Amino acid sequence: MKIICLGLLFLVSSFPAFLAQSNEQALRLRQGDVFHFGIVDEKCRFDARFKVLDGENTSTGEEGLFLLLESLVSDDGKAVAFRKEKDEEHNSYTGSDAKAWCARFFEDHFSALEKEYILPTFCSDEPYSVPAAFGFGGKTPSVDFAAEENILDGDHVFLLSAKEASSERYGLIDSQSRLASYEGVTASYWLRSPHDRSNFPNDVGIVFYNGWLMDFIQHNDNVFGVSPIYMRPALNLRKIPSEELCIIGENQYCLKEDKERFPLPSEAPSYKQRDPLPMLLVIGIASLLILIGTPIVIVILVKRHRKKKRKGN
Repeated sequence: MKIICLGLLFLVSSFPAFLAQSNEQALRLRQGDVFHFGIVDEKCRFDARFKVLDGENTSTGEEGLFLLLESLVSDDGKAVAFRKEKDEEHNSYTGSDAKAWCARFFEDHFSALEKEYILPTFCSDEPYSVPAAFGFGGKTPSVDFAAEENILDGDHVFLLSAKEASSERYGLIDSQSRLASYEGVTASYWLRSPHDRSNFPNDVGIVFYNGWLMDFIQHNDNVFGVSPIYMRPALNLRKIPSEELCIIGENQYCLKEDKERFPLPSEAPSYKQRDPLPMLLVIGIASLLILIGTPIVIVILVKRHRKKKRKGN
């Protein structure tokens, strides 16, 4: 009898600890969860719905959270260029209009409390290559991105790198997983990675509206006239204790202090995919012109060289 009483006493005394542990497990953000965070802004279509890419670590491997906005946002309703002016001398993220846009977004779209959770991020990006989305003659070339030292230097809001945007660790494994929408229609968005300057010095990383990870001209704000280009901010947060979290729907959370701003469960936004045919036609025509034009240019150059040689003689 004494043993039974002692056993019951142990169970009763450990029950609160059991509940606390269960509660902490239930209120832990995991990859794929939605975290409502920020000040909703209809003008730029910011809905404050962030997708958890990593619920254990930040993008730099520290303890914390790595978040990516689910939908795309604009510059007060307008499409966005990585650099507003053409500059073939620089295609780095440092000094770009895209980086400045992210800094303004941090200042304008988070409360003072929320800013306390956002960590400054410091990192350098190494060279990185991905297979091109299409090839010619049975060969698929690579898209080569350059290294950039201190590309994030205390940034609170930033764009994904090409490596992060194609990372199995974050579930961004193919075109479908990279799709994102603006006003319910899939659109293109910038990455922070500069293209290798040896062949396309004015290009930077981009995810096209059909999910292709490629490169594109940095001072454009539209892909071949068929898809405006927008922004998809990412950020790192410090670890959030379970007592500071609140459940507002299935796999949806917010800060307990933000409960009044996000009172009801919110369904995942649906989107319509743009027809890929226009861009495929443009790319096909451009490729055909290159294939046809290259031999012509070579012939013209050879003729000019011969003509100069004859004049010299």
